Amino acid sequence: MAAYTAVISLLQTLDQPNISELFHDHSTEMLDSLRATAEYFQDVLANTSNEKIKSFEEDIRVVVSEAEDVVEMKISEIIKEESWTFGILQHHDMLPVVEKMDTTKKQVMELLSHDADQILELTADSLIDASSMSDPMLSDHLKDDIVQGLDGDLEIIDKRLRGPTSYLDIVTISGMGGIGKTTLAKKAYDHLPIRYHIDIFVWVTISQEFRYRNVLLEALHCISKQRVIVNTKEYVKMEDNELADLVQKNLKGPRYLVVVDDIWTIYANTSSPHKMNLLDLDNSWKLLRDKMFGLEHDHPPELEEIGKKIAEKCQGLPLIISVIAGHLSKTVPKTLESWKYVAKTLSEIIASHPNKCLGVLGLSYHHLPNRLKPCFLSMGDFPEDFQVETWRLI
Repeated sequence: MAAYTAVISLLQTLDQPNISELFHDHSTEMLDSLRATAEYFQDVLANTSNEKIKSFEEDIRVVVSEAEDVVEMKISEIIKEESWTFGILQHHDMLPVVEKMDTTKKQVMELLSHDADQILELTADSLIDASSMSDPMLSDHLKDDIVQGLDGDLEIIDKRLRGPTSYLDIVTISGMGGIGKTTLAKKAYDHLPIRYHIDIFVWVTISQEFRYRNVLLEALHCISKQRVIVNTKEYVKMEDNELADLVQKNLKGPRYLVVVDDIWTIYANTSSPHKMNLLDLDNSWKLLRDKMFGLEHDHPPELEEIGKKIAEKCQGLPLIISVIAGHLSKTVPKTLESWKYVAKTLSEIIASHPNKCLGVLGLSYHHLPNRLKPCFLSMGDFPEDFQVETWRLI
């Protein structure tokens, strides 16, 4: 969120009244370039759920902050009449930061272009970036995401959200990593009956590093799209208590749904939490089949038996099934022998996609207390599907 705040601050600086009148010739072109790049960063940070964007957030923050420092310095020099030559501000001092901004933009664009066909797999209960999910309204192709086995869960959540509830009701969704908690929350968030019932929708992400101010800014970012409130450019100037007061005032009165995603510590008490279960074999196979062949496409009959074996080996985790489906559809011929080989090498395939799969499941490991990590790792001594006696494991 620090990167997003830095981008907003730069845009605010560039949008100062009459700033274009102070700059001339190539300097004005450079300001326009900085503004266009900053607006691109703003859109990416606010609406992209690609986990890899996290690796660029610090780069974005640094280059954007440097650009703002240079612009503010040049404005100060103009006012002091220290940088004028024949009435025209020298522009060469801004060239390095313009080039740095452009280089970072190209790197981000290349990343998003490379991973565009993988977004669906990354959204299944993925590590949704705390700075990027201010508004999880899905793009068109994500709205058609096929997730079998969640209809029953969605019906339960729907009844709780639209049924007779107390003044404030908290619905928690729990389950292991990769089981589809975030996917279920998104489906409820976008569910039309719920959309008709609720007035304001807010999505905020906590993640393992909780930042109070960032959560407030994310909430206001969502609210500002649905209600006319303070100019969003004013947020960066506000204190935390002012932001909190603004959130409270805008939520007071109307019916609202606030989704708080990716919580790693005890957050709130609830009388009846909703615990998600693993997919059964039937729904696992349906999910794999539909992701491979689509809802309206028949699959080769000879692949059904081996396909069910592959689905069974995924242990009911939608995330694993999505990764394997992507692997099958992109790199493996739709032949019986090829699919048999995938069934035999499933673990290796999963390990070969660390950013999609192990990165998600790895969070559970890294969140373990230090005394339990060696216990978990010791299980690697036993072969897959090996029957382990309890006394031996202990």
